[in-house]
Amino acid sequence: MARPKIDQDEVRFRLLNEAEKLLSETNGRRLVLSEIADRIGFSQPYIHKFFATKSDLVRALARRWFDAVENVSANALTADAPVPERLEMWLLGMLRIKRDRYDADPALFDAYMHLAADHPDLISAHTDRLRQDLTQILSDCVPSAELAATVELVEDATALFRIPQNIARYRASVTDRRARAVLELIKPRLP
Repeated sequence: MARPKIDQDEVRFRLLNEAEKLLSETNGRRLVLSEIADRIGFSQPYIHKFFATKSDLVRALARRWFDAVENVSANALTADAPVPERLEMWLLGMLRIKRDRYDADPALFDAYMHLAADHPDLISAHTDRLRQDLTQILSDCVPSAELAATVELVEDATALFRIPQNIARYRASVTDRRARAVLELIKPRLP
């Protein structure tokens, strides 16, 4: 009798979920492939079919974490709406995802922050992507000579609502109402 076929996507999903549990339990200080394999009843060599190294696992976790945020950013970029509305979609979309993740599991959120500190290249690639989208959104109404300064202004003014460490530290302050108030102050800079 033939062995039942294993759903590779399901195994990958289980591995990532178990890795997140381990991250949460250890505050991001422990992520060992053999332990993850043991916890879900697979051999370590089998796990290496999915993640050859711990670095590959970290990159998959980062991709999983960043995808929703980058999708919100990309949707704001391509939305058929005026720039101020797209800017609000961009900021509030990211804020809601990050805030909801923090509220759902502060330990996992903190574990991801700890893990991120060891992988600045992943963070840099993610923030570069978000900055590119923001720049394109603003380029629809800001003259090119003022674009770089306007992007910096928006990034600086909205840091409380975008940067995960700020969301965790100042949770009570990171509300949609306050984010909208900051955007109202920025709107006069948008022709």
